[in-house]
Amino acid sequence: MIESDAEVARALSTIPVRASRQMTATEYHVRVAEVLTLFDIEAVGDETGIRYGGEGVELEDQPLEAAVRILIGRRFGIPESLAI
Repeated sequence: MIESDAEVARALSTIPVRASRQMTATEYHVRVAEVLTLFDIEAVGDETGIRYGGEGVELEDQPLEAAVRILIGRRFGIPESLAI
């Protein structure tokens, strides 16, 4: 885990979130991509994962991308097929 990921995880640990239901891997990828597009990050989610437009996620946007993944995972649960 890089330092910015640790900072994101610490900040997010203070936000109370309750998982509402388990998503499929495809639903998870689509949801993450939908939220990232709200921040003008070109992303498309499907059954194979998330594809980013252009050159991918800029370095300064990587903490945001990590936070979105964590929050969606905490809210909807990480699909078993994606869990480490």
